[in-house]
Amino acid sequence: MSTPVDHLKKVSLDLHTDTQTERFIFICGTASDGLCPFEYELLQKVAGDQLHLSVPRAKAFQTFAHLYVPLRTALHLTDLPETLDVTITIAAVTDPEPREVIQAMAQATDQNGCGGDCGCGCDGH
Repeated sequence: MSTPVDHLKKVSLDLHTDTQTERFIFICGTASDGLCPFEYELLQKVAGDQLHLSVPRAKAFQTFAHLYVPLRTALHLTDLPETLDVTITIAAVTDPEPREVIQAMAQATDQNGCGGDCGCGCDGH
C-alpha cells in the first residue's frame, strides 16, 4: 500500500506545464501557519495520482503560501502568467529524515514573500 501525502511527509511532485516538466520536493505541513491550500489539495493522494490546478496570478501567493517562492524557482518562472496551469503527478511520498523537517521549517519561515517586485500581484505580501 502506498503512503499518502500527509503532515510531515516528504512529497516529490512532477509539475507539468505546457512547456516543461520539473521535479519539486518539499515536506508537507512545515509552515507555522499550517497547511496552505496547495497542500490541502495534495492530502491523501498517493504516488501515481494526478491533479490539475489553474491558479490565477492574483491568487498564487495565497494558494502556495510558503511554497510560492520555491515553486516558482522549480518552474524557472521570473514572472507568473495570468493563470498558472499545472498538472501535478505525485511521484513519491516518503518519511523525511529529522534534519530535513528542521530545514523545511526554517525555509518556510524564510520564504514568506518575494519582496513585492516579482510582478505576481502580491503587493509585497
